[in-house]
Amino acid sequence: MVESIDTELIFSFPDLDAEAVLRVYFGGAHSPRDCIAIQGDPHEGLWLAAPGRFVLYLQPNRRYGVGIRYPFALLVSVRGRNAITGRVSRTLARDPQNYFSTPPQGGIDGYFLDGRVYPFRAASEAHRNPTRLEIRVFPMKAEALAHYKDQLNLVPGPGPMIHGLTLQHGGERQCEPIYEDLCCLGDWDQTQEEHAAVWVSGESQ
Repeated sequence: MVESIDTELIFSFPDLDAEAVLRVYFGGAHSPRDCIAIQGDPHEGLWLAAPGRFVLYLQPNRRYGVGIRYPFALLVSVRGRNAITGRVSRTLARDPQNYFSTPPQGGIDGYFLDGRVYPFRAASEAHRNPTRLEIRVFPMKAEALAHYKDQLNLVPGPGPMIHGLTLQHGGERQCEPIYEDLCCLGDWDQTQEEHAAVWVSGESQ
């Protein structure tokens, strides 16, 4: 199920687990506290109330029975191209990794396209050249949670970074690196996908 409320885009998977909930906020480029209001239909495309750069901030729900935040894999694309690799990809892949895993990923601030990396910029309804930022969310299988918690205990800090893949743009500081997934593809339930879209500027800036 997908719903948008004020400044939150909420993905939930009640048939899998009542605590399998991911909240996505659209924050200002300089502070996650500057949440931007959203309006519209999540499937047709949401409009952000404020123009300019923004960051996707990810907040998975805490699963109290296990003591961790519920894990999700996210496929993000702009103009039909994967935000990490710049390629057309409809499924999760590891060589190279074309998805974000949260936790530990807490924010995403740009996308790779045609050899360059661009920041996310909100489009207004009057924008002449909007394009769709697609967000596809896959929850972790319930039976994989125990193994995932064991993997977290073996890794110091948030986790290993993916070398050679970055969303740093224009010499500006990226909000955080892209983290390597600690689990295997089979741990993600790709039969439980939910998706939403956001209108962004289609101009190269």
